[in-house]
Amino acid sequence: MQIRDARAHLVAMLSQGGVTPGAITSTDVSTVVDVYRRFARIPTDDAAPAADDGDGVLAQFGTYSFRGYNEFSVDLTRQFMQSGNDARLWQLECTVYYAPSMANRALASGELWSFGMTLDEFFDHAAALPGWAWALAGSEEPRELVVAFSEV
Repeated sequence: MQIRDARAHLVAMLSQGGVTPGAITSTDVSTVVDVYRRFARIPTDDAAPAADDGDGVLAQFGTYSFRGYNEFSVDLTRQFMQSGNDARLWQLECTVYYAPSMANRALASGELWSFGMTLDEFFDHAAALPGWAWALAGSEEPRELVVAFSEV
């Protein structure tokens, strides 16, 4: 896979799993994680090696106002650094948004990078993060799933 094809590849994998960007249900959140776990294993031909921090995954959660209003989100982001002299960074974010509530505000925020661990270890630890554990438990219905690809 090429970095530029990553978003289309992830969206196709999500669709095969029965999930598309837009409105989703609480039961879809585990599918999103399962698909992202498989997607993170797909080699990228034009990214620097993971050992050089050229291909890694970030799990994060918290209440933010990135879109102009407060909302809780859980996010998996794959970050690619192009190999060679043109070390541009790209991120493919897969974010599940929720209405803010007392329960999810109490979770505060957190993050975890995959660098320095296996992908299995990373996804096991990510699922145990307070925000991700809450989302995977299906405590509340999410608002939407957004898949975004951008240069950082």
